[in-house]
Amino acid sequence: MNAIGYQLAKFWTWCVAISPPWLLYLRSDFYFFMVYHVAHYRRKVVRNNLLRSFPEKGLDEVRAIEKRFYHNLCDQVVETAKLSRMTADDAKRHITVTNPEVMTDLQDRRKSLFLAIPHSGNWEWFGKRMLTFSAHHPMAIYKKVKNPVMERFVLELRTNIPVEMVESETALRTLAKRNGTLDQVLILADQSPMGHKSDYWTEFLHQDTSWFSGLERMAKYLDYAVVFVAMKRTGRGRYEVTFHPVTDAPKETEQGFIMEQYVRHVEKLIQEQPDNWLWSHRRWKRVRNQEKT
Repeated sequence: MNAIGYQLAKFWTWCVAISPPWLLYLRSDFYFFMVYHVAHYRRKVVRNNLLRSFPEKGLDEVRAIEKRFYHNLCDQVVETAKLSRMTADDAKRHITVTNPEVMTDLQDRRKSLFLAIPHSGNWEWFGKRMLTFSAHHPMAIYKKVKNPVMERFVLELRTNIPVEMVESETALRTLAKRNGTLDQVLILADQSPMGHKSDYWTEFLHQDTSWFSGLERMAKYLDYAVVFVAMKRTGRGRYEVTFHPVTDAPKETEQGFIMEQYVRHVEKLIQEQPDNWLWSHRRWKRVRNQEKT
């Protein structure tokens, strides 16, 4: 993205952000037609991921999941543009939390924590919603975008949310310096890692799968609790979040426990609502024992 592209992206975001709901989702329906039927955006990747993950499902059922996924993906795009005008009260109306007492308990016990969320539902909107259920300092770990102009655009969109953004490569150092500060740190932990010996491997959706182990390593080092965020789609622009405590004593857990629990929660969430996960990324592009040193 160059400077002109940046200005065009900002103009598009503004146009979408001011749209009323009926126009917002009309836009999404148009984008679905273009992305799915015209451009065929990553359809081979999505179809292959679904077939490998659900070998028990027939082709017609997989196609139905595939189409719902693309509808959800386009909704996610236009909804994310709404961040520039969304308030915390708006987020509360759109995202229902079923068990806020989980957060209240950790807050009362003065326990910092990681909110581990996969690419399900609208994780960008959740960043705004997390401001409403705890007095802890809100932070989010993000991966830096290679294109500096695109990096600027994404950060400007996200900084409308008063959450401190921390780049993944400096996250541990940044958090380790915050002695005595109570933090709630949002982390997306289901990306495909680059391939290192520290990656965590386990079976996931019938496939041997690698995971970033940073969530567990940071939780143990900092003694932060870990809470899994299960975000389900209940309608267009409507989501339901349930918190699943993984551990509040990470240093006492066996090696691999936190990552295994996280993976099992992600798998269960996908099985319950298979169109709700981000199927368009090449999640299984690496095999075990091909790590970088």
